[in-house]
Amino acid sequence: MKTPGIHVAGLGVHIPPIMDAREAVELGLYAQEDYEWYGWTGTPVAGDTPAPDMAVSAARQAMERAGIPGDDLDVHLHAYLHDQGPEGWPATHYVLSQVTDKDIPSFGVMQACSGLMGALELAASHLLASPERRAALVTGADNIGIPEVNRWGIGLMNGVIGDAGSAVVLSTRSGFGRLLAVNTGSTAEVEEHFRRDVPMFPPRPPKRRQPADFAAQEPEALAEIVRRQGDCRTDLAIRTVAEADIDMSDVTRVVHIFTGLESYVKTILDPLGLSTDRGILEFARGFGHLTVNDQVVGLEHLVRSGEVGPGDHVLLMAQGAGVTVTCAVVAIDENPGWRD
Repeated sequence: MKTPGIHVAGLGVHIPPIMDAREAVELGLYAQEDYEWYGWTGTPVAGDTPAPDMAVSAARQAMERAGIPGDDLDVHLHAYLHDQGPEGWPATHYVLSQVTDKDIPSFGVMQACSGLMGALELAASHLLASPERRAALVTGADNIGIPEVNRWGIGLMNGVIGDAGSAVVLSTRSGFGRLLAVNTGSTAEVEEHFRRDVPMFPPRPPKRRQPADFAAQEPEALAEIVRRQGDCRTDLAIRTVAEADIDMSDVTRVVHIFTGLESYVKTILDPLGLSTDRGILEFARGFGHLTVNDQVVGLEHLVRSGEVGPGDHVLLMAQGAGVTVTCAVVAIDENPGWRD
């Protein structure tokens, strides 16, 4: 989907204190062999900070950087992977209430780890649907520090999960960059590999199955999920770059799912004819996979650090739970005032 006239006005992040991976090994939280294999150096741990409060922190930073007050917002979308608070509580509207008292719609987006990127497409569509709409706020946050989840033993391609919050302000008026195109796709048929023989009611089974368990129990199913998701991701990236009216050679950097493994980055970028040095491997190694937040945290880093600047194009690639993928292209038009 082409997104003419949609500007990236502000980015915000909330990164909790980083726990060193070596400390996790010493405490018996992280297996030595996993530490040596996955390449992570640490991950942010939020403690008892609620995920919605991290989203609020990131939203306020993004709005301040954008110079856009709450009264100018026309829609809010909040993405997440894990539970945000009490069951049935409208966490999305809590986030909105902390940044504006304007009665605008606020939607929750549950697309696994590609939720925030998918929300960008929805937000852009909302702004494009009516000429009087001016700005959209997209937030995401997760704190996975619950007993049922071992953040240091997730397995699969990522291995470690970190806590974070992030936010984007889109504007129809101005910004430091432009959202040129964004697309989302699904590989819906692979959902059955996650469901297996678990009944759909009651909604919550007595025990969660860890991704590492799934990989060990169903290697063939995992291989099919990875293949299908990879094909979908490549096709969407190629289409999105074409809709942005640029060539793949014009892509300056790629913000992919956070990983500590160069081999995993190669599986993402090789099909596009891009080398791994266009990715963000070294930066990502210090964080672990941040669920819905990888792409905004990565883009904010590239812009703030000056690794990208006017004339550059950034390809954002997100994937979630083997069933959903979103890709977007952002053009950098100017250096924002909050750059280092």
